[in-house]
Amino acid sequence: MKRDVKERHPERHGTMMLDLSPLRASRGFQLLYAARAASFLAFGVLGVAVSLQMYALTASSLQVAFLNAAVAGSMALALIVGGWLADSYDRRAVMVWSRTAHLLTILILMANAALAAPMVWPIYAAAVVGGSTFGFGMPAIMAATPALVGREHLSGAAALTAVAAQAGAIAGPFLAGAITAGAGLVACYGVVALISGITPIVLGFLPPLPPLAGPSAGAPLPVLAADEAGFMGGLRYIARSPLVLSLLLVDLVALVFAVPYVLLPELATHGLGGGPDSIGLLYAAPSVGALFGALASGRAGASPFAGRWLVACVAIWACACIALGFSEGMAPALFCLATLGAAASLAGILRAALIQRATPDAMLGRVSSLWVLEETIGPALGGMQAGTTAHLASARIAMAAGGGLCLAATAAIAAFTPALRDASLAPEAKRKADDLALAAVDVR
Repeated sequence: MKRDVKERHPERHGTMMLDLSPLRASRGFQLLYAARAASFLAFGVLGVAVSLQMYALTASSLQVAFLNAAVAGSMALALIVGGWLADSYDRRAVMVWSRTAHLLTILILMANAALAAPMVWPIYAAAVVGGSTFGFGMPAIMAATPALVGREHLSGAAALTAVAAQAGAIAGPFLAGAITAGAGLVACYGVVALISGITPIVLGFLPPLPPLAGPSAGAPLPVLAADEAGFMGGLRYIARSPLVLSLLLVDLVALVFAVPYVLLPELATHGLGGGPDSIGLLYAAPSVGALFGALASGRAGASPFAGRWLVACVAIWACACIALGFSEGMAPALFCLATLGAAASLAGILRAALIQRATPDAMLGRVSSLWVLEETIGPALGGMQAGTTAHLASARIAMAAGGGLCLAATAAIAAFTPALRDASLAPEAKRKADDLALAAVDVR
């Protein structure tokens, strides 16, 4: 079944430039991409604005941390339901509904900010609503991409999405600061409402996107057994798919051991002798590196060695974390963080393409929800791990040790998982990926 895909065979890209073929291949993906780009920018502005308001009201970084925990907790619970919704109902309807409901978050924040004496509890209420609506809709958004672009264009679609995400992460905070300083928080929330309001309108122009009953548009799949329904069915599918399981394990290892962001204030203050401006530069460096990594991802689209490239990217990511622990001076630290961001970005692009290519459409919503859940919980676990190690030793030791553990664990997973080492994004590997997906779902 083809869904608004104009071309089914991607070009082999001879340069490292960003692959734009998904945008040329599908008007549906153009609409989805425009909606997601608007959302990324809105989230970038909203996250900073809400944190600024919470700190202004409470003068407590702990309250800001609790606010982020409220978002993550509500989103984690909603993702479980969101995966089932994406595999049970028209994904366009789920996306439009969730993005429309998300506007309630901004209305709560605007109304509270307009009060003479803004309160804290409405901000927490908005955080719960925002996290929940994100969790309900995100699996449907991720599961819609293969149907819109065809599985031949998945790496290009992932790269384009990464560019939009990093651009929003870079531009959003600057925009939030400028609007808040000039016109105030109410105006800032108003801009977020305007940007966010575009999203459900654009998504409404997508074609219907009901879940398919096979590993791809052209490969039939037997009706799923009763035990494959619901959230646990997604877990069982992952457990039976060596490729998807190894991809998620490698991602979890990197998130837990090689994401040193919670250590950057200590590194800047005590290790590099810098101040707040130095901390800002350190936090910005990974996003800049990630943006350049996504822009230079053109060759990933048809790589017959995608699995090996992914392992190499995670290894570079881990080595950059180790080097950061030994860095002396701001310039080397910024280079390590930019390298880390670029390697993580390329690994994420390859991972997204491989997971979406290896997972049957009937399972994409639930697998996507579990993947996003991992992306939500992993950094939190990593922050606790890094913070505890730094408390017992130092930030530098925590970075170096975390990178070393990531490197060792990634090598072990790759060594014991041939499916990961042999994973390919070349067009001729499509049938093999579909056969593996079929075998993982078939319970006969």
